[in-house]
Amino acid sequence: MCRILQKYTVHFIIFIVLALNLFLSLSRLGTYSAVDEPYWTYGRTSKFWTAVDQHKWKSTNINDKPGITVALLSGFGLLKYDPMQYEHIRGEIKTDAQRADIDSINFFFRLPIFLFCTFMLPLFYFFLRKLFSKTTALIGFVFIGLSPILLGISLIINPDSLLWIFLPLSLLAYLTYQKKQKTGYLIATSVLLGLSLLTKYVANILYIFFFILPFLEYVFAEKKPELKGYLIKSSKDYLVIATVSMATYYLLYPAAWAHLNVLLEGTFLSKAFVKVWPVFVGIIALMAADIYLFKNRLTQPLLDVLSRYRTVLSTALISVFIILIAVTMADTYLGMKPFDLEAILASPKGIGISGSGLPAAIAGAFLANTYSLIFGMDPIVFIFLILGLFSVPFSKQTYSWEKKTTIYFVLFIVLYYSASTFNDVIATIRYQIILYPLAFIIAAIGATRLLSCERVRRHVPSIAATGALLLILAIPLFQVKPFYFTYASPLLPEQYLLNTKDMGDGSFEAASMLNALPNARDLVVWSDKGAVCTEFIGTCNIGFSKKDITGKSFDYFVISTGRISRSMKLSGAVNDIIDFRKLYDENTPYEASIVVGGRPDNFVRVIKASAIAK
Repeated sequence: MCRILQKYTVHFIIFIVLALNLFLSLSRLGTYSAVDEPYWTYGRTSKFWTAVDQHKWKSTNINDKPGITVALLSGFGLLKYDPMQYEHIRGEIKTDAQRADIDSINFFFRLPIFLFCTFMLPLFYFFLRKLFSKTTALIGFVFIGLSPILLGISLIINPDSLLWIFLPLSLLAYLTYQKKQKTGYLIATSVLLGLSLLTKYVANILYIFFFILPFLEYVFAEKKPELKGYLIKSSKDYLVIATVSMATYYLLYPAAWAHLNVLLEGTFLSKAFVKVWPVFVGIIALMAADIYLFKNRLTQPLLDVLSRYRTVLSTALISVFIILIAVTMADTYLGMKPFDLEAILASPKGIGISGSGLPAAIAGAFLANTYSLIFGMDPIVFIFLILGLFSVPFSKQTYSWEKKTTIYFVLFIVLYYSASTFNDVIATIRYQIILYPLAFIIAAIGATRLLSCERVRRHVPSIAATGALLLILAIPLFQVKPFYFTYASPLLPEQYLLNTKDMGDGSFEAASMLNALPNARDLVVWSDKGAVCTEFIGTCNIGFSKKDITGKSFDYFVISTGRISRSMKLSGAVNDIIDFRKLYDENTPYEASIVVGGRPDNFVRVIKASAIAK
């Protein structure tokens, strides 16, 4: 009876998580205006399916991401609407019917992506249950399924909306294969990797990680297998991963049918891989030569040394990550000193990893990356993350799957941060969206460690604890609603922002305020976000050139916290026409202010032109 109750309790919790996602989000799909989305809605998706319909395979190359999975799913919206007739009216006067159509287009193009993400969530539980206890799997599922940031990104037509599903699941499938040694999990790993590559080229990092993991498995194995046979089998597994993932990529990407280089550029020769692939290929060649020609004379001693010092090395790795977290929090609470992490995140590309300031630039990059991760999770999840991390060096257990997974995921996070820094990019929330599920799984391992303590277990049943966590984590979702992607932990001081590169939150609300004015269609507005112009029914401008500004009589300006840095950089040529300094001055009076994510310093403001008149 108890087992039956537990079984249905698990199903009930999964149902509640999915129901919450649907309840909180379905109404948001049509009442949200996002930046960058029009590139997909009014361009790439239609271009992809038009090319497929006309058998112009080369023209399905729509983006360098490449974003094919985005086009495949959002393309279901084409069954309801042809968005191209609305492509050129973003800044023009719109009728009520046109604006209603725009909202409907947003709804039907976003809906397939959102539903796909929502109903893929149980796969996290499925793979986690294969690796860990039911409690760890269920808590990990709850942490992932109730994350405001993961929910928020799922509502947007963007490659990152799908990458956080495909890439972590590919990792989990591979770990499941390592544990169960069933071919189906290896095929699942490969297909999910192929889908990850079709979504965004940064998934190529898995080619490196899947090459490393078998060696780590050998190092942490209590009973060492015969090395040559083990490495030959691992090589064959890797060949399956490479072949099936590339086949998946090829089959679903028609441009690769026309030009094979599209396949190579999207896999082993992609932008994210081009700097390191010669070294990677050289290492593979060296390993192959050592296995087949030199009888592991290089590999065996190296793995023996790593095995001997595995505790020291794993403790050092975890310690580095804990130190990163501690220094990031200290820097934040000391007033962003010595590193202004907000400023670093405000300009995430071209961060200047060169010259005499190299050590400071690298340190700032790693701390900014960590800042985006730790303050993007609920405080209770963060506490469990720390417990999960500390359980590695202080646990007396052998290298269980919980312990090994924690080490592997921390290694992946550090490797990802290193690759981002090496490529001169800061991992903002959106750029590191794939890391959140991994951190949540570590947190679930930490939570289970606590619940397994005899004193806690005696008074708190695991199912009751999971239910309590569900209720606790649902609260922030309702508090931040509808600006899920702007969520920031209460641990982050109120004056700081987390998601400095937001996706347009507050734009729909600002446009709706302007649309409610009696003469809205006669108004001329300047906005620092195109997402406002998409919804505004009057004339709207977003440019910074003299051509865009000269001779225009603007009635209102719409500004946002996330675009201050960008606007001040681009406005130099027209500051003599519009006083942008005064426009973004916090003391300038405004007609309306939308506070985003519950943080007063994160806003979208509507300002009357007379307030900044020279």
